[in-house]
Amino acid sequence: MYPPFPSPAFWLKANPVPVPAPIYQIPPWVATSVICILASIFLKFLTKKSNAVLVNAPNWFQPKILKQIEFIKHGKDIFSKGKEYYGNKGFMMVTNVGELVTLPTEFANIIRNDERFSFAAAVQKDFHTHIPGFEPFDAVAYDGQVLQTLVRKQLTKYLNTVSQPLSSEATFAVDLLFGQNNDWREVRIKEPVLDLIARLSSRVFLGDEICRNEEWLKITKEYTLDGFRTAAVMSLVPGPLKRIFSWFSKDCRHLRREVVRARQIITPVIEKRRLLKVQAERNGKDVPTFNDAIDWAEAECGGKPYDAAVLQLTLSVAAIHTTTDLLCQTLLRLADDPSQIQPLREEMITVLKAEGWKKSALYNMKLLDSAIKEAQRLKPLGMVGMRRIVTKDVELPGGLSIRKGERTCVDSTNMRNSAIYPDPYKYDIYRFQRMRDDPATASKAQLVTTSPDHLAFGHGMHACPGRFFAANETKIALCHLLLKYDWKLAPGTNVEPLVFGLQFNINPENKLLYRRRKEEIDLESLEFI
Repeated sequence: MYPPFPSPAFWLKANPVPVPAPIYQIPPWVATSVICILASIFLKFLTKKSNAVLVNAPNWFQPKILKQIEFIKHGKDIFSKGKEYYGNKGFMMVTNVGELVTLPTEFANIIRNDERFSFAAAVQKDFHTHIPGFEPFDAVAYDGQVLQTLVRKQLTKYLNTVSQPLSSEATFAVDLLFGQNNDWREVRIKEPVLDLIARLSSRVFLGDEICRNEEWLKITKEYTLDGFRTAAVMSLVPGPLKRIFSWFSKDCRHLRREVVRARQIITPVIEKRRLLKVQAERNGKDVPTFNDAIDWAEAECGGKPYDAAVLQLTLSVAAIHTTTDLLCQTLLRLADDPSQIQPLREEMITVLKAEGWKKSALYNMKLLDSAIKEAQRLKPLGMVGMRRIVTKDVELPGGLSIRKGERTCVDSTNMRNSAIYPDPYKYDIYRFQRMRDDPATASKAQLVTTSPDHLAFGHGMHACPGRFFAANETKIALCHLLLKYDWKLAPGTNVEPLVFGLQFNINPENKLLYRRRKEEIDLESLEFI
């Protein structure tokens, strides 16, 4: 007689047949990621898209990421193809950051104040602001936050009062970076110009206490470069996996460390100032004030909590690298034809002798204003401007439909259009001065003015709010650099930019030759009124 069965599954021990692992043994994060990816693919096919033609559509079953990577190298050609065939209608491209609807230049005026075209949403998506370490880019996005108020209300209001600290810091920084050597010396120009602008901007944003703190300057120079580079990599990661990827990414960890270190530098300064104000009030003394962005932010927030370090990094993101680009490009163009420098010097000397560092003095340097705007025309930040994300379905003139959540931009290549700018590839420092003297074009000839024909600062309600400060900062820097030094191109330097996707980047290897000269006017002795 057989013994009773020990259990209903006794035979499993005698017949060890491999059994697949049940699904509950798969790590939860893997299952979640797979589900999210499948869901996003499914939703992608269900979502309505713009009726704009996709000029570089992936082949069937070709991963979109391959097209994104291809665009980094061939973006200019893909853009030119779309513009050639569909430029007057609008077209779509798979870019390195995803699909992008490119609108014709004439649409700049149509959408410039349309709230459905969101700048904030575009920044959030392109710079993954939900990921720790990208907080300063999030602060760039919102119109209602402290940054926008500081720039539009405080910084622009106090432009006249910041000329003095800017010029004083320029005296120190230019001597530190370029020296007193009367012989020709060679330099990769981007690095010292970046350092110069970081020092000038930090003087206004942070005052005397931090503007020469080498660790802070290092963070302000590196954070934006690190942030843009890391954001570009993150754009290739599927949306559902971005947060997971960020915790394993060395670059993302580095961004988080930079933000932490920024807080460690800025917080003690804030606390010290607050204590000084409290003590002054207790003792019945005048409360100390500081003419810098720290003080302005404290006043605007009115005691409400805010992240001061993130705010200062945000100012760096928004200001330092774009102004560096503008100053570098202007120097490169002038060094390419040094004969154009002397007329600028003569204007500087005439105006500064008559007016000192008044705000009106910088306004009256009209040839200098024209020279900077002309350099910006030839090398804006990219082939397109006014990047947005639409928050509602939009129907535009001509029948172009754009769906909620899609990225848009405006073609900015009119800046080299011969119908608008005769001899468009020539660097002509008098071009915008002539336009300024003509009543028909005067309204769009100044460096700080925007129009569909010159989108370097954007256009409309989201035009760069810091462009007035950037213009003054660039002019003051050029007064010091051109009056104190001779400049010319080093052999082998090409002033044309490198192309990265839709971006125009100054070649970091570009070199200039410079030597000290005796300036005709003592910039330090000028009155500040």
